[in-house]
Formats: sequence, C-alpha cells, structure tokens
Amino acid sequence: MNKMQNKYIALICAFLVLFTACKKENERVPLPEGSVSFQLAAGKDTIEMPLSILKDSVIVIGMKAALSGTPSPSEHWVSFSVDTTKLADYRSRFGNALLLPSSAYLFYKSTTRIPAGATASDSAQLNIGQQTKLNEYSTYVLPLKIHSVDGNTEGIATDRVVYLVFKTGKPLFINKTGWTIAGNSSQQGTFAPANLLDANTTTTYWASNITQQMPQLVAINFNRDITFTAVNYSLPTALNYPNLGGYPTSIRIETSMNGTTWEEKGVFTGNVVGNLQTLNTGQVTARYLRFTALACVKYASAYEAVFISDVSLVP
Repeated sequence: MNKMQNKYIALICAFLVLFTACKKENERVPLPEGSVSFQLAAGKDTIEMPLSILKDSVIVIGMKAALSGTPSPSEHWVSFSVDTTKLADYRSRFGNALLLPSSAYLFYKSTTRIPAGATASDSAQLNIGQQTKLNEYSTYVLPLKIHSVDGNTEGIATDRVVYLVFKTGKPLFINKTGWTIAGNSSQQGTFAPANLLDANTTTTYWASNITQQMPQLVAINFNRDITFTAVNYSLPTALNYPNLGGYPTSIRIETSMNGTTWEEKGVFTGNVVGNLQTLNTGQVTARYLRFTALACVKYASAYEAVFISDVSLVP
C-alpha cells in the first residue's frame, strides 16, 4: 500500500513539475516601457508615395513593429490602427492635406507577431483602393499608430505616429466632390440642374423650361480651383437621341474665378456622338463654369428646350 501511494505521489509531482515548466514557457516576458515601435529609421515619421487615380486597384502596404534592445524569449502581439486625430499635427508641421477617406483603405491584417527570439514582427497589411473617387492633384494623409502590445494600450508601445502620405496626380475625369449648382436660367418640373452632378449619365437630367426660348444656361461652382482642358456633356439615353430632339446645336462655355466676372472659352457646334460631346477649351483654371445652350433642335418638333444628363471636366 505504501509503495502504491509513493508511486502516485511521484506521478503527481512529475505532473506538477511538467505543468509548471509548460506554464513558465508560455508566459510572456514583460517588455520595458516604450520598447515597441514602427520598424522605420529613427526620426522618420512620413512615408510618401504617388497614387494614380486613373483606375481603381488594390495597393498593398506592409508595415512591421520593432522591439528595441535584446530579443525577447517569448512572442508578442502588436496591433496597428489609424488615428485620425493626428491630422491637425501633420498640417501644423507639413502644410495642408486631406484625410484619406475610410472608403479608400482597409486594414486587411492589423495585428502581427514578434516571434520569440526576434526583434521584428511579421508584416501587417493595409490595402488602399477606390482611388478614382479621390481628388486630383491633392495630398492625402493617413496617420498610423501602434494601438496595443499583447492587448495593452499603454506603456509598452511608443507614442510615435507615422504618416502615410499619398500624392494624387492626373485623373481620367475630374472628381465632382464638392461641386454645387450656382445658378440656372430655368427648369422643367423636377428635372433639376443638380442632376448634372450625379453619377447617372443616362436617366437623370436637367431640362430647361419647355415654355421658354433659347438661350438656356446652368452655372456650376467647383468650390475649389480646378485645371482642365475640355468639357464633356452627355444627353440622356432615356430620350432616344436624336429622334425626339431637345439637344443643343450651339454651346458657349464660360469660366470664372469669382462667379461674377466671366471669360468666354469658346462657342461650339453641337456634335454629339454616342450621347456624348467633348468641348476642347484648352487648359483653363477656374472655380466656376457656365454652360449655355445658344440654340437647339426642338423637342418633339414643338418645344425649344434642352435635356442634359451630365457635365464633367477632362484634365
């Protein structure tokens, strides 16, 4: 009986020793305060890159965390995040910039691991996309920070912020974000000039009043300075161009920097192909555009009116 008890005691002791050893092996060694940061050169806090907005494509940006001092004998988990409150700090140091909208980025992998015995983590992954919705010739910034280390949001990570800086260039078409209607000569029913600024080039449109005569105009405020070389306008396919008429045969384009003083950029003969016409103005910088239909083909052979579904700018 005593021999059997001794065997049980020996087995229990061996199990406790093994359990204690495993537990000790799995325990993370505490890291010193401020010992985890971005794997970047000291003093570097901006990463700048060009960003084409001619088409939407996924751009993958990798980032790693670094452990200062000697390697840790245990693994550690590091989480990155975006800190939008730091945009003001960037502007005060580097000048004006826009915050990269949340629709243009996705943290595909925000948490990464520093393996035991290593001083650098695996790579986290940030995806950039939907570039065509960004403004042309603009600077966008995305401030990043280390959110936590092993679940702790304070102490271990440095308070360092790294700014991803994206410089956009020439677009396929100039983004309409912020554009508003500054005025118009007339409107038929609910077919408002604001329809010129939506993303629908086929079924929504501005219609001038069918009881009035030419000329008819609409003015657009870009709410920023824009440089462009041509104006595109579209006709709504819902009106079965050219069978029903209602389209301009002569168009005048004017621009302005203040919405009061206008400069003519050309009078163009209507020549729509595939429901679209491009009016080449030459390079222009302006804040306002005035589109005037000087003459038209009567709608249904009876009404002197125009139906325009879209006005856009070509860089």
